[in-house]
Amino acid sequence: MDALRMELITNAARDAAAAPHGQRGQIVQRAAEALNLSVQRTHALVSKAARQLGLQAQRKRRADAGASAITDDELEQIAGAILHDRRAGKWMIPLQDTIDMLHADGRLATRLSAGHVARLLRQRGLDGRSLAAPCPHVRMRTEHVNAVWQIDASVCVLYKTPKGELQLLEEDGVHYKNKPANLVRVMDQLLVRFVGAEHASGAIGMRFYSGGETAENALDFLMWMMTQRVNDAGQGLPLHGVPFMLYTDQGGAFKAAAFRNFCSAMGIRQGWHAPRNSRATGLAESSQNIVERGFESRLRFLDPASITIARMNAMAELWMHSRNGAKKHSRHGMTPYAAWATIGAEHLRLAPPMDIMRELPLSLAQPRQVKGDMTVSFAIKGHGARDYDVRYVPGVSPRDKVLVAVNPLAAPAVRVGVTDRDTGEIVWHQVEPVKEGWMGYAADAPVLGKDEYRALPATPADERRARIAAQAFATPAGPATPTQVAAAQKAGTSPYVGQFDPFADIKAKAAALPAYLQRPGTPHAAAAPTLEPVRLSVAAVCKRVRQELQGDYDPGTYAWLTERYGDAGVPEDVAAGLIAARRQSLAPVAQPAGLRAVGGGK
Repeated sequence: MDALRMELITNAARDAAAAPHGQRGQIVQRAAEALNLSVQRTHALVSKAARQLGLQAQRKRRADAGASAITDDELEQIAGAILHDRRAGKWMIPLQDTIDMLHADGRLATRLSAGHVARLLRQRGLDGRSLAAPCPHVRMRTEHVNAVWQIDASVCVLYKTPKGELQLLEEDGVHYKNKPANLVRVMDQLLVRFVGAEHASGAIGMRFYSGGETAENALDFLMWMMTQRVNDAGQGLPLHGVPFMLYTDQGGAFKAAAFRNFCSAMGIRQGWHAPRNSRATGLAESSQNIVERGFESRLRFLDPASITIARMNAMAELWMHSRNGAKKHSRHGMTPYAAWATIGAEHLRLAPPMDIMRELPLSLAQPRQVKGDMTVSFAIKGHGARDYDVRYVPGVSPRDKVLVAVNPLAAPAVRVGVTDRDTGEIVWHQVEPVKEGWMGYAADAPVLGKDEYRALPATPADERRARIAAQAFATPAGPATPTQVAAAQKAGTSPYVGQFDPFADIKAKAAALPAYLQRPGTPHAAAAPTLEPVRLSVAAVCKRVRQELQGDYDPGTYAWLTERYGDAGVPEDVAAGLIAARRQSLAPVAQPAGLRAVGGGK
């Protein structure tokens, strides 16, 4: 909006604010005609200008504006439960289930709808998208060329067929990523692209390998990067030497014992970025993108049948020299090769020839498990197998794995390497062998039954177990003491009793089930089976009755049974009934006693 129209609107806003009641409409009407706008649009512009100039009273704020039935602490509990249940980039537990679970467990005073809680989470920046935002990062610098190299490996856009041919991996073809069954069949044959970058100059080196992201391929690429390359005229090219530090991701190839031992032998300090923090090696990651777009995109226009790994590496080296020597870097304004050429002699550590580096022992350090008496066994040529006491090596517990390497300057002493849990770096300690005494015992071991026994220092595992047990058997006063923990374990007390109820929401849902109406049904037709009594012939029944009654047997029984039952047979219980009835009819009847006068005679 131009200045003239803005001035007309501002003047109209001032006039409307000063006008008496009933005349504001006329002012807006005149302004609309002057601006050639509708009255409604002009009224909106004038009202907005009045608010900006402070000429219009603000709307009265509700008394309960900003208030909520749920507190910030409760919202943080909901956000925490959702944030820590994220898997594969998806929020697993639904918001409504989270609310139900926490409300049933008494963590939420009010049970609100998921929609309302979602709005509150967004307003306070506690929703999943806000919490998943990356943390701000700091741009790092290096003090000289070859101070830090970064290496990264990535699957390239080519794949190798079982026939040995290299072909493009088409996104809409048979090996498309959304068809994992097809991709798996060539996974072991996919090519791997290693890219290295020098941090100060930004120079890039690249090479292709088959066989996957292995320690052998990573070692070969590092040796190739450190070796000076020459052009067709035999002149040496920049970007070589032994770096002082190598920064990579947490890939298994870069943390393999062979790779780490090689770096240790060459005097290269290793660094790994934290998991899921790939931007820490941003130079290598961006270099991968540069290679994929600048080099691999050109391979699409070549005949796939003519491509071999050797040809790809030759073309990659040609592209690498062209880019490093011709394209200026935006940070320092020089080409990467020109910037690398400023390296000082004290910083250029020339690498030995490739054949010598390949002959370096890749197993300088060997893994050993710490025994229960806090010792490790290691054999050194010329000194035999010895035990080494690691009780005073920080961060070591029984059954831990440590790296043991020969110290050629102080044999039979060894170097024991322990991985720092915070930095991931291997910290080396020199350890002397245990001195042997009589009968092969340790010379400083306490004498059984004579010397006072002293326990070994508490290990990190002991400290962690103690903290967990103190919380598991905590009392209302706080974490349990060692004495309370021992008493609870002896009594068989269950851990974490009363601290949380994992089935709180299940119980609440079960208790809130509605009363269901009973539906009419139809009786089942099945009935209990009936047992028919055993039937006997008339002659058999008469024989049984005669045996029971002897001389009291009624001869008319046979005729009566034949007439009543005939050939169907007589039930067995009828015979018993006949016997009982006959005996009852033959029993004598008791006569009543006569009357006698009291005190009289007979």
